[in-house]
Amino acid sequence: MAHRFPEIAAYGSAFRFALEAEQACADFAAAAGVLAPDQTWRDKLEEVVCTHDDRVQKLTVSRQQVSEGVLEAVRSLDAKNYLGTLDAEPATSWPAAAEQLIQAEMDTARYHEDFLTQCEAILAGKARAFDKSAQQDRAYAAELRKMLG
Repeated sequence: MAHRFPEIAAYGSAFRFALEAEQACADFAAAAGVLAPDQTWRDKLEEVVCTHDDRVQKLTVSRQQVSEGVLEAVRSLDAKNYLGTLDAEPATSWPAAAEQLIQAEMDTARYHEDFLTQCEAILAGKARAFDKSAQQDRAYAAELRKMLG
């Protein structure tokens, strides 16, 4: 389930990184769902999976609508600042799997915010999707942390 995150050099690779981060969160949520201690957790984790899967689809369409030929350099995004959890193998025990998902949600939210800051002009009307994604990721992280107690 390891993901291949690109080095971030230009807009296209920055967008691919965002898509890969979304897919990683969906995969972590699915893996945690297998280990979840009860139905409440399984339901919440399935919701997280569906949200990230939907987001991957929407962002893929957005990427096609925004010029993929944009070669503008992206200088302030370094992939290493967001990896560690996102590119890890899923945890194999509970609650480690939930903690890993929470961290992946936070890393993805931070990436979306930084990507938006760096590429807002290029994203134009699609910028709101990244702002909303970051807010949802942070909300999921807070909700999951509260459920853990």
